[in-house]
Amino acid sequence: MKFFIFIVLVVAVIIGVITFQNPDLDISFTFSQWIIAGPIALIIAIPFGAGVLIGITLLVPGWMRKAKLARTNKKRVGELEEELAKAQDQVEQLSLTEEELPEEIDAEEDERKGPGDVF
Repeated sequence: MKFFIFIVLVVAVIIGVITFQNPDLDISFTFSQWIIAGPIALIIAIPFGAGVLIGITLLVPGWMRKAKLARTNKKRVGELEEELAKAQDQVEQLSLTEEELPEEIDAEEDERKGPGDVF
């Protein structure tokens, strides 16, 4: 995008320089049956401006699609971050250290193990 703006500015400067250096230079331009006469800067500026407008018109739908996708993705990231925070809170609440476990659980595990159980 920055490169595009740079090119547009360079061409605009060139048109401006031509205009100020040749204010009395008129040319005629023939297209099919039409003959257009006028200052050289105007003959150059009008097709250039039309091309820029057509180019921007063709680029706008893509820009809008990307902007919509970015908004959707940003919203989804926010939702996922909220879910992650909730899950981390649940993990913190459920995680118990060995010191916090009641003694009864250790006794029950010992009773379940038979004499041949190694683990």
